[in-house]
Amino acid sequence: MLAFLFTTCDKIDGPFYIIPENEDVTVNFPELDPSSVYRKILFEEFTGHRCTNCPDGHLKLEELQERYGDTLVAVGIHFGALAKPVGETFSYDFRTEAGNRIGEAYAIDAIPAAIINRNDKEGGWPRSQWLSVVPTIDRTKPTAAIQMINEYDEISKTLKANVKVTMLENYNASLSLVLLLIEDGIVKPQKDGDHDVLDYVHNHVLRANFTDPFGYVLRNGSVDWTAGEELTYASTINFSETDWNPANCSVVAFLLDPINMDVLQVEKLEVLSR
Repeated sequence: MLAFLFTTCDKIDGPFYIIPENEDVTVNFPELDPSSVYRKILFEEFTGHRCTNCPDGHLKLEELQERYGDTLVAVGIHFGALAKPVGETFSYDFRTEAGNRIGEAYAIDAIPAAIINRNDKEGGWPRSQWLSVVPTIDRTKPTAAIQMINEYDEISKTLKANVKVTMLENYNASLSLVLLLIEDGIVKPQKDGDHDVLDYVHNHVLRANFTDPFGYVLRNGSVDWTAGEELTYASTINFSETDWNPANCSVVAFLLDPINMDVLQVEKLEVLSR
């Protein structure tokens, strides 16, 4: 299925990446306090710069972010016909191959829409339901914790994302780790109703993927995880020949059960510490 989806995606202009295997982690993570860990929510929003209703979706997402703070991690995926570059005003291409694969896999056919914690709802949730669906997610028992350390080299323009996963409960299924790069503060045109807003600010935009967008399989697909078990992962991407601003970028890491299609935990960390 994924091979079919990949071949039917539109051509995306821009940088392409060979996704590396797990690299050595050479940083020291601070000691984890399990009592301080709570389950966070992954909110993947499908949008497009020529979508007249998407600014309303952005406002609803902002309302959720105000309500949930850093416990809700947003990723903006520009996807579909209304995300395609057209003409001079909308010539910028926000789309990514990873975003296309995710959107095709979830049969997103109308935007704005969202998938929450990688749920298997075909077509995603329409914006009218976002504020009611998110509160139904059980966040009382975190299954795992994710710690992150980003290393950005100004000279080589490379970013190494280091991740440590600690299991807080026993878990009997295979697990995958997904790492994405997002960027805030991108000023580009956006349709809003009948108007073209030329200086619209696009936030949490998906820029690149360190891993496959459906995950790097951990421990060769082991289905036997024990509370207290730890593992690390690292991957590097290059900012050269892109227009990404590292000061506005963050890494999103989440732990995914690829069978149940459920996100056990998600974290976000800025590329440059402020």
